[in-house]
Amino acid sequence: MAEDKIAFVFPAFISDYRDDPSGGIPSFGPVFQSYLARAASFIDQELLAFHPESNPMLQDELRNQYISYIYSCSCADLLQKSGIRPEITAGYSMGIYASLCFSGSITFETGLLFINKAYEAIRQTLPNTYYAMGGVIGLKEEDIKEIASQHNLDLMIVNRNSDYSFIVAGSSFHVNVFLLKAREEGALNSKSLGVTIPYHSNLLAEAAKVLSATVFSSDVKAPELPIISVLNQDLITDAGRARNEVVNNIFNPFNWQATQMQMCRSGIRLFTECGPSQSLRKNSRFIPDCGRFVNWNSLLSQ
Repeated sequence: MAEDKIAFVFPAFISDYRDDPSGGIPSFGPVFQSYLARAASFIDQELLAFHPESNPMLQDELRNQYISYIYSCSCADLLQKSGIRPEITAGYSMGIYASLCFSGSITFETGLLFINKAYEAIRQTLPNTYYAMGGVIGLKEEDIKEIASQHNLDLMIVNRNSDYSFIVAGSSFHVNVFLLKAREEGALNSKSLGVTIPYHSNLLAEAAKVLSATVFSSDVKAPELPIISVLNQDLITDAGRARNEVVNNIFNPFNWQATQMQMCRSGIRLFTECGPSQSLRKNSRFIPDCGRFVNWNSLLSQ
């Protein structure tokens, strides 16, 4: 591999396995199965039934988060054992848990606990499922706000992937109307993300308070590797900031574009997505002059 500094970035959810390269990496299976067995023993025995083809658990939001986390941890572990060590890590949305685990701030089991307690807190404080998140490509922020205003839509922009790529959250009705109107206004793409929780919106403020009880009573250490916050692009360098990031991540919007640009300004020119898809790589196409992505499996052959 070239001498470019590399960042490991961890995705939030798995939407499909079409781009998954792990099948061509014999060493990945045993690592993944080991983590899967630990997760099943600790948090949910049903995880043992997971299979990427016959039982991918894509429609089960909580188990999807578990599997995403397990995959990310497995991938990063394999890369590190192969001599690939990043200069910095970042977690896209719920990817924060894998970022903290890989960086030594929390144990693998603590990450599972945080995922579980966050989900429980959300369902406790926001019990109905009449919410959604949607992605739109090809419109500017002011275009999104204008559409929402014109049609009296109560929704929030919860992430900026680039100047022309955003994530919105709110009630499912309002999000779905917005996605339809966005296409009518010339959006290149607009689609539902297939979740029933409005992550990163102020609707989850009460859930964050409930989650904080678990987070602030758990063993969290200062990261051994730098982690960049997707919320404010500061470095997470101590246990207090790590705890705050977990809690604040639930109900605050984030900015992936600013996060990737800040990593580039710090000298990072290479990124790899520790997951089965290439969603963050695809996002990067809309962030000009900001490094390049390589598939994680390609790093193992270098």
